[in-house]
Amino acid sequence: MPDAITGNTQMVATKQDLIAAVVQKELKHRAILAPFFMDLSSLAVKGAKTVSIPKMTSFTAIDRASGVAGDSTVLSAAVDQLALEWNAYVAWLIDESDAVQSTIDWELMTVTRAASAHARFFESKLIAAAFASGKLLTAGAITRDKILEGREYLRKNEADLSQVILAVAPDQETALLKIDEFTRADIYGSAVVPNGVAGRLYGMPVVIHSGLADGQYFLAEREGLAYAFQSGPNYSEQGANEFGALSKRRAMDQLFGVKALQIDQGIATGGKSALIACSA
Repeated sequence: MPDAITGNTQMVATKQDLIAAVVQKELKHRAILAPFFMDLSSLAVKGAKTVSIPKMTSFTAIDRASGVAGDSTVLSAAVDQLALEWNAYVAWLIDESDAVQSTIDWELMTVTRAASAHARFFESKLIAAAFASGKLLTAGAITRDKILEGREYLRKNEADLSQVILAVAPDQETALLKIDEFTRADIYGSAVVPNGVAGRLYGMPVVIHSGLADGQYFLAEREGLAYAFQSGPNYSEQGANEFGALSKRRAMDQLFGVKALQIDQGIATGGKSALIACSA
């Protein structure tokens, strides 16, 4: 009886699992802003085109006089609609006759870079949503006063300041370093620093993000932005023998949506979020 042989048919599932693991690791490494905001992917079920996020009014307590009936209060609820509209896609083709003569692992390298491209695309949509819906702060480079202006806006809207981050463009780092509260070690401390966090200012993690254009920065509370992945990341291959018997086309995609929340709540007006403040 011939020996049993493990071949490509048996190995393909393992290969896909390994690629998926590489992609997930790279996306997690590159996605700097995502951990600070709401992930509603569990609500992006098959067949859905949107995710609904309720926003409710609050009760107000009164001092009811003895023997006097108190009036009941009605809570009203509206929803923010997160559209699952971004179909991120990357495709590439490698001529295997060239790849086989290279000392570089082209398959691993291209998969890693495709995942990085997906992460940058996703975070660009988070940033765009923040600036489209953020309360505009006083114009000019970042200063202590502008940061405090943003914190005051968020505080007036009942934001949880322990859940607020400050995201800053690379060209604003010099201005940040001139703020004593950012550079003093006794304020920042020596706690474990999350990925992408350059320090803390007034208790807020400070993220210096290359996806922000020169001069840009924003403050946002966790519930000010939400995202949901409905599909992906998916990876597939198909033969491209016109470029050689072993050549393949490869593609990676994912479907997601991003939405600024708490629009026109609190003192926010004009389609702005109560939990985001950004540079003009």
